[in-house]
Amino acid sequence: MGERKSEYIRDENDWYVEPEWCVEALRHRVPFVGAIHDPCCGMGTIPRVMGGTGADLIDRGYGYPQRDFMRDFAAYDNIVTNPPYGTAQAIIDHALTIAKYRVAALVQVKFLASQRRHGLFSDNATERVIMFSRRPSMPPGEMLREQGESIRGGGSIDFCWVVWSRGHLGATYLEWAK
Repeated sequence: MGERKSEYIRDENDWYVEPEWCVEALRHRVPFVGAIHDPCCGMGTIPRVMGGTGADLIDRGYGYPQRDFMRDFAAYDNIVTNPPYGTAQAIIDHALTIAKYRVAALVQVKFLASQRRHGLFSDNATERVIMFSRRPSMPPGEMLREQGESIRGGGSIDFCWVVWSRGHLGATYLEWAK
C-alpha cells in the first residue's frame, strides 16, 4: 500500500469501515435509479444508509452473504462500495462490466493520481468525484467491532467518492463535501 500515516495497524484484508456521514454525502449528491448493492459491505454501512443489499468475501457476522465479487456475474442496477485498497481497481473494473446504471467507489484521493489507473478514468464514463474536505476516520473493522464508534477520531488519509455512470458524456464534475 505504500506510505501510510493512519494510527491504525493495517488490517490483513483491508477491511476499514467508512462512517455513515461519508455514505450520506454520496446519497445526497447522486440520484441513484434502481437498487444498490455493496459487494464489499463488511458491517453493512452502505446497504444500511443507502437502503440496498450487500455481500462480502468474508463472513463478518453481520448477516450478509459471503460471496466473492470477482466471481459474481449477476446484474446489479448500481454498485456502491468501499473496496479493499489492494484490490480496488479490479473490483471497480468488474463492477463497471456488470452494473446497469452507476458504480460509486470510496477511495483514497491518491487513487486518482496513478498512471496505471489512467484508463479506469479515461476509458469509462467518470461522472463525478466528490472530495471530502474533512478526513474520515476509517478504523479496521475488527477494532471497531471490539471497541465501538468511540474509537473514531480525526482521519489521517484523504478520501473521495468516484462515480461512474453508464452513458455519461462530457467532463467529470468535481465537488467537495464537508
